[in-house]
Amino acid sequence: MATVKENDILEKLKGIVDPELGVNIVDLGLVYKVNIDEKGNVGLDMTLTAKGCPISGVIKYEVEEALKSISGVNDVSVNFVWEPEWNPSMIKEGVLKG
Repeated sequence: MATVKENDILEKLKGIVDPELGVNIVDLGLVYKVNIDEKGNVGLDMTLTAKGCPISGVIKYEVEEALKSISGVNDVSVNFVWEPEWNPSMIKEGVLKG
């Protein structure tokens, strides 16, 4: 039985910041779904602010490395999805200044 909880995953992902907007990927609303199986394998459905994002590989690597550092996580699979398409209304209220 995996001891890893979705909240553990989301808290760790808050350490990954979109360099253009300066906001973490959770508060931006980029993380759509977290699946954790009994073996500690984590599957993550997430999106990016744009389909052609030039740093998609960097974001994926940062997510994988961050989650693998959590005790109890065995493997990480990041799946980029484009539906629903991300838009600024998905940003957590109050995180953008201005």
